[in-house]
Amino acid sequence: MIPRFSLARPDNIAEAFEAHAAANGEGAYYAGGTELLQVMKMGLAQFSTLIDLKGIEELRGISQDADDRLRIGASTTHRQIERSPIVRERLPALARLETEVANVRVRNAGTIGGNLAFAEPHSDPATFLLASDAELELASPTGRRTMGVADFVLGPLFTSREPDEILVAIRVPAARPGEGRGYAKIRFFERPAASVAVRLRVSDGHVSEATVVVGSLTEVPLSVPGAADRLVGATVEGPGSDGSIDAAVGEARAAFGDLDVVPDLNGSADYKRHLAGILLGRAVRDALPEVATHA
Repeated sequence: MIPRFSLARPDNIAEAFEAHAAANGEGAYYAGGTELLQVMKMGLAQFSTLIDLKGIEELRGISQDADDRLRIGASTTHRQIERSPIVRERLPALARLETEVANVRVRNAGTIGGNLAFAEPHSDPATFLLASDAELELASPTGRRTMGVADFVLGPLFTSREPDEILVAIRVPAARPGEGRGYAKIRFFERPAASVAVRLRVSDGHVSEATVVVGSLTEVPLSVPGAADRLVGATVEGPGSDGSIDAAVGEARAAFGDLDVVPDLNGSADYKRHLAGILLGRAVRDALPEVATHA
C-alpha cells in the first residue's frame, strides 16, 4: 500500500515550484509515475505531496528548434516519441529504440524525463542520448541551466538535479550530412541486460568520426573512446577487406575488455562484455542506413 499523500496539479512551472516549496522538503515531482509509484509501494521513499507535471504545456511535445535540434519535452511519453513523425524522420534510431522500451503500458504512461531523472542503470534512452550529445534543460526557482547526460546521471538512481529542479526538455542534435546513429540491446526481462549506442559520420566512404556508448554494463552509461577510435578510418563499402567496417568492429570490441563491468542477474562481467561486443556490430549496422539517408 502507498501511504496517504496530497496531490498538486500545477498549470505552469512557477506553480510547480510553489507547490514544492509548500511541501517543506517532502514533495516530489512526477509525470508518468511508473518508477516513482513503484518505489513508494516498496516503501523505499515516502512523500507528503506529489506534484503532477503533466498539465504544464512547456514540458510536453516535440519540435525542431532554431539550432536544428529536436526539442523533446520532459513529459513526453515514450509512446509519443515512438510515433512522432518528426522523430521518425530526423532521429529514426530513437524512434526504433522507443518501440522496445519496457512494454506498451509503460510506454503509454512513462515519460522521457521521468526515465532520465530516475537514473535507473538499465535505461535505454540515457545510453542513446549520451551517444547523441544531447543536452538537458533544467529549471529551478533561481534560473535555468543545461548539461549533458554524463553530467546529469551520476550513479544508480542518482542525478545532479537539485530537489526543487524540474527537467524541462531534452535537446538532441539532428543528424548532419553523412551521419547515422544506431542502438542495439539484449534484454532477458523488460530492461536491457546490455546495450550499445553508436554515432557515425562517413566521408568519402570512410568513417571520419565515431562515438560508442555502452549501457547496462557499468553504473552509468559510459562512452568508450577506445572502441570509437578503432572505427575511424574504416571503409563502409564492401565487407571483407582489412579496412572494412566489419574488421574495425572486431578490433573495437577489444576496448570493452578494460571496462569495469558490474555483474548482475543478467550475467557475469565477462559475459556482459561479450554481449556488448556482439551489440556493437548490430548498432553499427543499425546506423549505416541512416548514414546513407543523410548523405
